[in-house]
Amino acid sequence: MALSYHETELRELLQDFHTLTGIRIILFDENYNEILEYPPKEKTFCFCLRKCEEFDKKCRRSDEDSFLKCRQTKNIHIFKCHAGLSEATAPIIENGHIIGYMMFGQVSDNKNKDEFFEQMTALCREYGLEKDLSQQIRKIKYRNENQLRAASKLLDAYVHYIRLKELVQPAGQLLIDSIDRFLEEHIKEEITVERICKEFRISRTRLYEVIRPYTNGGIASYIKNKRLEYAKYLIQNTKLSIAEISDAAGFSDYNYFLRIFKQKYKISSRKLRGSQAITRQKKREIIEDQ
Repeated sequence: MALSYHETELRELLQDFHTLTGIRIILFDENYNEILEYPPKEKTFCFCLRKCEEFDKKCRRSDEDSFLKCRQTKNIHIFKCHAGLSEATAPIIENGHIIGYMMFGQVSDNKNKDEFFEQMTALCREYGLEKDLSQQIRKIKYRNENQLRAASKLLDAYVHYIRLKELVQPAGQLLIDSIDRFLEEHIKEEITVERICKEFRISRTRLYEVIRPYTNGGIASYIKNKRLEYAKYLIQNTKLSIAEISDAAGFSDYNYFLRIFKQKYKISSRKLRGSQAITRQKKREIIEDQ
């Protein structure tokens, strides 16, 4: 599932995280594709070493293992990558579904700089790169356990802030929001799958693929339920007749409307109208008694 995101605001947030912690941070979509990062990965130790295909495969496997751990627990996961560097991954969750991840890493928790340098040099030697990466190894930052724990809490706070401000959204949710606005404006009209595809310039296959996680049925069922929700609102908040409401909600067959309304809400439209009238009368009586 693709992500829609506010790039400018997110870049500022990633840069702020790095300013506070000195640690590199990356945003991924749910399919583990890198979306944004700070600072740029060029000339970093990991970027240079990942030019080696074998090493790159191990890095990807390590990242994917952390993503899977997040998917299982729905919580932040602190770990060491296959190269021995400290990292953390936090899931971005929308309505119980993971839509992306944020990861920080490429730091060392070994305070013995000489020992760490020898370990990383030995790792590079396996791939014949020890001479090329000696300077990059010395640029890897040290963070102790408390600093890593604090950074992980900050990462978790970032994830919640991003969702609160809706800086990251699944592309399907944006399409659903647009379809909802379209339905509100044209609810009385005939609305077909073909019309929606034409309106949003999307194929039928792609439409179903994108909205599937956000609907319990197909798009036609989704449209029907939106019509019923609107009809219920009119019953509860207007004095229109049931027949007028059926027409206003876009149902050409009045008897069909009566039947499916009762199926959905377990009460007939007329009984609901009657119960609303009783409720309004009781409210008036309470106000008059006061």
